[in-house]
Amino acid sequence: MIRREENGSTWLIHQTAHAYIAGQIAEHWVGTQRAFHEPRQELWLAAVTHDAGWTAIEQCPRINGQGKPRSFTEMDRDEHFAIWHNSIQATYTQNRYAGLLTSKHCSELYEQRLLYIDDTAETKARIKEFLIERHAWENSLIASLREHPRYGPAVAPERLAENLRLLQVWDYLSLLLCMSTVRENVIEDVPLRAGQRDVLYVAGSGARGMVLEPFPLDQPLTIWIDARQLNRSQFESDDDLRAALAEAPYKPLAFELGPL
Repeated sequence: MIRREENGSTWLIHQTAHAYIAGQIAEHWVGTQRAFHEPRQELWLAAVTHDAGWTAIEQCPRINGQGKPRSFTEMDRDEHFAIWHNSIQATYTQNRYAGLLTSKHCSELYEQRLLYIDDTAETKARIKEFLIERHAWENSLIASLREHPRYGPAVAPERLAENLRLLQVWDYLSLLLCMSTVRENVIEDVPLRAGQRDVLYVAGSGARGMVLEPFPLDQPLTIWIDARQLNRSQFESDDDLRAALAEAPYKPLAFELGPL
């Protein structure tokens, strides 16, 4: 669940709705050469399904230590591992290459966590164990796809790294839109041209808009999702939150992306 605080109220956005936004960005992404990255359909599938494992746990939302609805960044370690496993499997069963990208996206996030977050020794050890499992699974899958007529070229190291980076960028842009009003941002190492990485400049446009330079989409987008709006930000218990959500209808939210 993504918690978006806006104008004195709290919007709760499903992770799968966030992934839908990432998928819309992926569908219209052409870079600066107005060309499509390949395999295009599988890249789109990874973008739109990479958080599929969140659906079950979001049926029983909980509060954090401050009484606020718990966001995706506040889950405990083992919950995250289970959710990632389910997300990867849900994507893999639809398409193996999309499942590979989803797994590598997960692995890269935990690699970055080991580098930049001062976790306990126990947590670091558990993450390393998890990464050993993921890397073994990924390497086995890559080996099985090398002779595939469609995916063989796509698992070559340079192509796979480029496609993974695209998934990371689409995911990040969607999170920027969902979490709060967009601020100025610089995203480095973005595959905007074939075989070359560039810098993407991001800025806000109104409460729910984003502008990009250079503009990598084939057209400006308005992306609609449905989310629930709560008129208070703190709750006494998990049951209190769930009761409030049960009475909160889904409402439309629109996010806009355009050129700077």
